[in-house]
Amino acid sequence: MQTSEEIPGHLLRPEIMTECRNYAIFRAGMRYNRTLKDLEAGKYIIAEGSFATALSLYSWIKKKTGHEYPVYDHSSSRANRRIFSERSGRILIRVKDHNPVLDKAPSIPWLKSFYRRSQEFMISLPDLLGMNGAWQWYSKGVKYQVLNHKLHPFYGVYFPTRTTHLMMLDDWLARNMKGFGLVADIGTGCGVLGFMAVKHGARAVYATDINPNAIYSTSMDAYKTGLGKRINSIHGSFFGAAKDMKSADNGLVLFNPPWIPGKCNTLIDKGIYYEDGFFDEFFELAAEKVRPGSFIAVIFSDYAIVAGVAKRNPVEEAVKANHNFVVVDKLTKKVQEKTGKLSRSWINSIRENETTELLIIKRS
Repeated sequence: MQTSEEIPGHLLRPEIMTECRNYAIFRAGMRYNRTLKDLEAGKYIIAEGSFATALSLYSWIKKKTGHEYPVYDHSSSRANRRIFSERSGRILIRVKDHNPVLDKAPSIPWLKSFYRRSQEFMISLPDLLGMNGAWQWYSKGVKYQVLNHKLHPFYGVYFPTRTTHLMMLDDWLARNMKGFGLVADIGTGCGVLGFMAVKHGARAVYATDINPNAIYSTSMDAYKTGLGKRINSIHGSFFGAAKDMKSADNGLVLFNPPWIPGKCNTLIDKGIYYEDGFFDEFFELAAEKVRPGSFIAVIFSDYAIVAGVAKRNPVEEAVKANHNFVVVDKLTKKVQEKTGKLSRSWINSIRENETTELLIIKRS
C-alpha cells in the first residue's frame, strides 16, 4: 500500500477540525436523548472513552431517526439519510498522532497519509467509519468475475457492488471488441470498464473522471497490473482532454453513468446522481468527439422509473433529441439480487422489478 509521501495532496479527503468551542462530551452511561437535544441545538458532540461507546450513540441516533422519519420508498430514504447525516455528522472523534483517541478504535493508515502535517485534530464519526470501510476495500482489493485481477478502489471512488451489468457488457465485448482498438471509458470510477476493454484486446483506453481520486485509483491499479501504457487516466468532465475519437478508425466509448436523478453537492455525489441536462451535455460532446460510425455502449437501469422518481429513460430521450446518434441495440436483463431478511423491504421490492440495460448507440 502507498506511504503517506506517495499520496498527492490534491486528492479528496474528509474535512477535519483543529478546534471546537460549541460542544458537549458524550461518555458511556450518559443519556442519548440529552445528547440528541444538544445536537439539534447546534452543538457538536465529542465522544470519549471507547470506540464501542461512540458506535452505540451512532446506532441509537440511526434507530431514532428511523422511527421519526420512516423509510418506505426512495424519496423517504433520501430524507432519512439527510437527517441522519446532519445529526451523526456532528459527532466528533479526537485524533492524536494519527490514531483515534478511543479505546479499541481501528487503526487507519490514511489518517496519517491524508493529514501528515496535523498531529491533533477532530474528525466526524461518519467520516471515520467511511474511511475505515474504504481502507478495508482498498487494502484487501475487490475481485470481479469479469477481470483476472483485483482492483483497489481508493477513498472516495465509486466501485460497483452489483455485477449484472458488468456481466452483460463483458459478454458484449467478448463478441464485438475485435472491431475496436481505441476505447474511452467515461466516468471511469475504479476503472473496471477500462480494464475489461483491455482484457478483450483494446490497444489503448482513455479513462476520464471528474473525481481526482478516481484518476489516482485507476492509475495506481494500471501501474500495479503492468497496464500503465495501455490505460491513460485523465482528470476531467466527460471526455476531458482525452484523445479526439475522430482520429480513430474504430472507436468505442464505454459509459456507466449515474442511474438516479438528484442534486449533486459533492464530486462523490456525481458518481451516484445525475442532474438535469446531464445526458444532453454528454451526447453534445460525444457528437464533437467521435466520428460517424463509432459506437457508444451505455450501461443503465430502470431503477429510477421503478422507484417512481423518473418517468422516462433519460439516455434514450437524449439520443432522440440529439439527432447525431441512434440506438441500434438494447440488451436487457433482470437484476439478480440475493434476498434474505430484507426481502420484503422497499429496496428489494424495486430490485425484483428492476431491469439492467446495455444500450448500443451508433454515431450517425
